[in-house]
Amino acid sequence: MTITKKLFGATLLSFALASSLAQAQERTIRFGSDATYPPFESTTPSGEIVGFDIDLAKAMCERLKATCTFQNQGWDGIIPALRAKKFDVIASSMSVTPERERAVAFTQKVWSIPNPLFGKKGLKAEPTKEGTKGLTIGVQQGVIQDVYATKYFTEANIRRYKTFEDAANDLVTGRLDAVFADSGVANQFLEGPRGQDYEVLGDPIPTSADEAIFGKGTAFAVRKEDKELLADLNRAFDEIRADGTYDKIAKEYFDYDVYDE
Repeated sequence: MTITKKLFGATLLSFALASSLAQAQERTIRFGSDATYPPFESTTPSGEIVGFDIDLAKAMCERLKATCTFQNQGWDGIIPALRAKKFDVIASSMSVTPERERAVAFTQKVWSIPNPLFGKKGLKAEPTKEGTKGLTIGVQQGVIQDVYATKYFTEANIRRYKTFEDAANDLVTGRLDAVFADSGVANQFLEGPRGQDYEVLGDPIPTSADEAIFGKGTAFAVRKEDKELLADLNRAFDEIRADGTYDKIAKEYFDYDVYDE
């Protein structure tokens, strides 16, 4: 082989390696969130999507040397939008339930917390059939708390809202007696300026109370065919759990363990 051919071959190899490296560095993972659920996902006045799930996603992207992008997507259409390839990952407080597992593939659990009923201080109520009898209870439409309330709070009047914030607004204005939600958004409300006259009513419902409804915790979701992406996300999550990044992020939002309720 001549020196010219050797140089040409080396040049081609260098170009191929550089191209491969550039492609790896240019990897973008698009996340979709229903950004109406603080502290997990919400929008700032400037329109930026922020929250616990978002910070976890960013940390995982750092491990994968990928760029994250985030877009807002209404809850009702979030799985169809994923399957239509409008984004690659759902990062939106989605519980792993058997019904959803038929439509999408989930990462391992990213958090798991109980589900309280909360209302005016002194109200005699608890999240049971008897404890909600005759009360008007607000839930976000289509989420697992809606499903649980429909099944178990059968003597209550259930009102369904597009967002948790809509339900919280009606609680404050007296249109609701109580709201049933997860402890993340409930505590955000109770610790805020509007929550001083409200409290958790009875004992919160753990996810173990009905796994068919509450599932195996909350996770990120991808299309079933995206097996490589799923494996990468799981590997990145393992890394941020192992090196303390997960706990550091969680402490910015919560004063209790959100991984194991």
